[in-house]
Amino acid sequence: MTAHCGQSGSIVPSVVIDFPRAPVAGRRHQDLTITVERLGETLVVAVAGDVDLCTAPMLHDVLDANLSRAPRRIVVDLSLVRFLNAAGLEVLLDAHRRVFPGTDVRLVATTRATRRPLQLTRTDERLTVHTSRAAAIAAPRWAAAGTG
Repeated sequence: MTAHCGQSGSIVPSVVIDFPRAPVAGRRHQDLTITVERLGETLVVAVAGDVDLCTAPMLHDVLDANLSRAPRRIVVDLSLVRFLNAAGLEVLLDAHRRVFPGTDVRLVATTRATRRPLQLTRTDERLTVHTSRAAAIAAPRWAAAGTG
């Protein structure tokens, strides 16, 4: 666990969870890193690596554990995701369906590896997608999808 100063100058704990993935025949060894950080009433879940059938349950577990904290906003930052498939999309949609009333889920998708699957499956029409973490955190509640 690490700590750093938040916007208000207070110390904000940050948790990093590494999930090493066993090598699969014909594929390189991949890691999934999930960082959970609380910024006031916003929970930021930063994901790095491949989100696929093997690693999606890990993302589900992290989101599930943090939904009970009932944050006002959950930002899932996919900026460092190299691959996102249907299993990962289902985890994101499931989290969106299960949030407490008054909580909104936002995604940060900056690369083709994340934006393309969101567009092809029209998931970007159901979830609010931003092009930066700062925009996702700062946008007013229930901001329209595809914003800044």
